[in-house]
Amino acid sequence: MHRHSYLQSLFWLLLSILSSCLNDLVTKYLITELSACQICFLRFAFGSLLLVPFIYHRGSFKTQRPLLHVWRGLFLSIAMGLYAYSLTQMTMSSATVIGFTNPIFVLILARIFLKEKVAFPIWMATLLTCIGMALILRPTMYNSASLSCILATLVFASLDVINKKYVTCEPMLSMLFFSNLVASCCMLPVAYCYWQTPTLFELCFATILGIGSNLILYFLLKALHQSTVASLAPMKYTEWLLSILFGYLFFQEWPTFSTCLGAGIIISCTCFIVYYQNR
Repeated sequence: MHRHSYLQSLFWLLLSILSSCLNDLVTKYLITELSACQICFLRFAFGSLLLVPFIYHRGSFKTQRPLLHVWRGLFLSIAMGLYAYSLTQMTMSSATVIGFTNPIFVLILARIFLKEKVAFPIWMATLLTCIGMALILRPTMYNSASLSCILATLVFASLDVINKKYVTCEPMLSMLFFSNLVASCCMLPVAYCYWQTPTLFELCFATILGIGSNLILYFLLKALHQSTVASLAPMKYTEWLLSILFGYLFFQEWPTFSTCLGAGIIISCTCFIVYYQNR
């Protein structure tokens, strides 16, 4: 029974990874036609609109923590805007690997803001992860897109710290809806400045982005409900292989040797950190 439950959790995790890679693929495609901020606005707007029937059915339009949703929406809009921009010049596989450093930033921010203790081996793994990032970004160290990807990961980590402290205070459906709604409001003024009227085809893809953004978290929560973070962590890195495949098939992108070496260091260090923290 335990093995059956673990296999089910892997199935939900793989669906979450597939949804994430498809969202990156659609974003990278749309960004050749629309601005990054406009794509993010459409993603958040459709993401919140698609949740309205579920919110209405549950009667969850009221919230006890409106300020929490404002902060989450603001951080989400900044992080997604930076990440979408980074995809304009970075390969999907490189952006995905930089995203794997999220646990490192979470540890550092949790140490600063939540006063959590961080053991010496974790600090060493963090240092090695920075070396891995340097290997990946070495050819474009001063590229604004590379910097945007790192900043996006840092903001996503900040969002995870907020979730860690307050996520139990609100229903998940409410968190998804209000965060998307606030993020779309935050992104609207910037998107308006660079607005280009999207075609029906592009609106269909934006709808897919909205659906995908909600499904990523839904599938991930289903996976975590049936298994632990530590047991699922190694499978999370199959996302890099999938991003390489999609990047090659649709954009003729192929990772360099330094990218593969940096990815190996980052993945090894984050696996060690997850194992060490969940021993």
